[in-house]
Amino acid sequence: ILLLLNGKPLLIRGVNRHEHHPLHGQVMDEQTMVQDILLMKQNNFNAVRCSHYPNHPLWYTLCDRYGLYVVDEANIETHGMVPMNRLTDDPRWLPAMSERVTRMVQRDRNHPSVIIWSLGNESGHGANHDALYRWIKSVDPSRPVQYEGGGADTTATDIICPMYARE
Repeated sequence: ILLLLNGKPLLIRGVNRHEHHPLHGQVMDEQTMVQDILLMKQNNFNAVRCSHYPNHPLWYTLCDRYGLYVVDEANIETHGMVPMNRLTDDPRWLPAMSERVTRMVQRDRNHPSVIIWSLGNESGHGANHDALYRWIKSVDPSRPVQYEGGGADTTATDIICPMYARE
């Protein structure tokens, strides 16, 4: 199945981006954001994944303006957990995960640059991901949802996008 935009196939040429300035750390100014976008476009990228958290609101406005597609990623990550899905399969963590996803979707849903929602990065796969996927699809059925830990045998993703090879 192809990803379609306005009824036409869309080839994504994307890059990951962290909000980081070489001198100011995570304090990004508009000029630096625009420089990032122009550098991406100069190198023929048409999409950016906000890894691994929602970016500053201005970033989305600039992506709208400059025509850069966005994969908007929730800040859900559980590096170092064994098993990795320890929190994502624990119903006690669903409220915290839901708040992160809900805030992202409600804040960014009116940006035409956002073409895909992401349920986070490297946090295994658990029932909480499935619940968050269903919630996003109930409030925004127009956009696909991806999750790195989701696969063909899960209900947490529309796009199979494994981070690492899986057996």
